[in-house]
Amino acid sequence: MDITGLEVRMAKDLEPWGFVVAVSAFMIQLLTFGVSLSFGLYVIELQKEFHSGLSLISAIGAINLGVQLGAGPLASFLMQKTSYRKVCLLGAVLSSIGLSALPFTPNIPYMIAFYGIITGFGYCFLYVPSHTLSGLWFPRHMGLSTGLVTSGSALGGILFPMMITVIIETYGWRGSMYILAAFNLQTIPLSALLRKAPIQRQWERNKNDLSNRKATEEKVGGKCYDEYVGDPVFTIMDSVDREKKHEKHHKVQSSFFRLSRNVCYHLYIINGTVWSAFFAAIVLILPDYFVTVGLNRSDTAWLMSLQHIFSFLGCIVSGFVSSHPKINKVALLVFSNFVSGIVTFAYTYHVLQTFSGFVALSVFGGLSSGIYLGLLVVILADVVGNELIGDGMGLMMFASGIGTVAGPPLGGNLVDETGSFESAFYYNGTAVLLAGIVLAPVTLRGLIRRGKSRKYSVSSFTKQGPSTR
Repeated sequence: MDITGLEVRMAKDLEPWGFVVAVSAFMIQLLTFGVSLSFGLYVIELQKEFHSGLSLISAIGAINLGVQLGAGPLASFLMQKTSYRKVCLLGAVLSSIGLSALPFTPNIPYMIAFYGIITGFGYCFLYVPSHTLSGLWFPRHMGLSTGLVTSGSALGGILFPMMITVIIETYGWRGSMYILAAFNLQTIPLSALLRKAPIQRQWERNKNDLSNRKATEEKVGGKCYDEYVGDPVFTIMDSVDREKKHEKHHKVQSSFFRLSRNVCYHLYIINGTVWSAFFAAIVLILPDYFVTVGLNRSDTAWLMSLQHIFSFLGCIVSGFVSSHPKINKVALLVFSNFVSGIVTFAYTYHVLQTFSGFVALSVFGGLSSGIYLGLLVVILADVVGNELIGDGMGLMMFASGIGTVAGPPLGGNLVDETGSFESAFYYNGTAVLLAGIVLAPVTLRGLIRRGKSRKYSVSSFTKQGPSTR
């Protein structure tokens, strides 16, 4: 590998096109998450249009969010087989088709198919490659670049609820879908701007060099492979090559084996799945609840935007706080679970069912969810280690997708059966509290170790016991 050449290219990673890629990824996240996080406003309209209960209507948005997360491994597979740009373009086309079909919606299954599934896959194929590529263009500043790009999703969650409220009041919910589809079409040129990063080109050159070397080994001096089978030197080379292949195969098996024996990772998966179910249910049910207790659409949209503002601030706070060497990151995440549970229970208190009370709950709810989201990847790296973070993240996204699909319909069904939102709040509040309790043992002294840098890190707790490193 040409280390010098790679370092030179990495030193020049601040060339102008890297900023073009970062801005494109920022806008893609703004558009996709802006629509997804605002779908709760359509839940109100769709219940009136199709005379359906909250459980069925909320399932539309839940499936969309669930597919965005659960299809992450598929997006990663396509990114390995083809270019990041092509995967993004596929996502742009799929999501545009899905949204363009929505104004003609005749029934709920139609909307589940086009918005929940087709648009969901499109958003996943847009998000994963663009987000990854924005970091590859700035390898020395990957944390900063991906953090700034991720803020696009927060800005979308802030702007879109207020915008969608206005266009629904002006053109109706069907007419508003034309406008959202037109916005989404902009992801096609944005995806076309996603060029390969210099480090990706270096990887391709290294891969080609390796292929050429292998071809040379198989045909030494112009002779065929069979002519050298009995040659002692060639036999050694062939043996080394086989050992390398065996080592690579063993490494793949070992990664899943190590994850399967990591008790901390299992607890983290359970926590993430339950939290995803809670978060999706709250995002999709709250707008209908606000209208039910007497707020108008404008106030509802403002509260949703306020929650996303403080969620964004929570991500920033968790980034700074978790970098402190004496902060136990897992304990901070568990604390955010408890705060989310308490806030959810507080929605049932009549004294807080005023606009000012909802403002306070939106502030604390947004901060707690932002802190949780900001700590997700950081703690995952501690739990599984940098070597396994790719496999660990893929499995966690899939599990979170399952939770996201299940959460809103379960909460909505409780509202339909009891005729009250209180049962749904009690259910979701209890779920997120239990998620925190499940992860709480990881903060105990036996499962936490201090590294040489004196930062808290979760040890890989296997059947043999905690790591003694």
